[in-house]
Amino acid sequence: MTAVVLQETFKKNKLAKIMDEQSKKEKDEMIARANLAVDKAAGEFVTGLKGRIDDLEGAIHKNNKEDVLSIAYNLECEAAIFGWPRVTRICKWLRKIFSGDYDKKPEAEDVLKALNTLKLMVPDHAHFNEKRDIELFKDLYPMLKIFVHDI
Repeated sequence: MTAVVLQETFKKNKLAKIMDEQSKKEKDEMIARANLAVDKAAGEFVTGLKGRIDDLEGAIHKNNKEDVLSIAYNLECEAAIFGWPRVTRICKWLRKIFSGDYDKKPEAEDVLKALNTLKLMVPDHAHFNEKRDIELFKDLYPMLKIFVHDI
């Protein structure tokens, strides 16, 4: 009887080991697929960024508050996800300005300065320049903070 119990335990352990190995393999494959999906989405974000900034600019020039808020919010969130912190901050600022959530109302020139800085930061995905973008943001940030303290 003990031999039968041992044999059954051995079979269960062997089956459990096989299942664990299969589960790990499936998990690794699932993670690899997820990483590919994130890489693809990040690539699409970067390649489409200039066009979306152009859309934001168009909405601002048309004074289409609803579109500005929508585009700025979407860019703010996606830029945060894909590692573009300065784009995130500028879009957040624009969103807050156009939603009326500001400490002091900016002039049109201030909004255009923020927009133009944003456009300089994302001319196209092949010309990303971290050092330049940091300097641009350092120059812009004090002005942003005047109008929205929690930027």
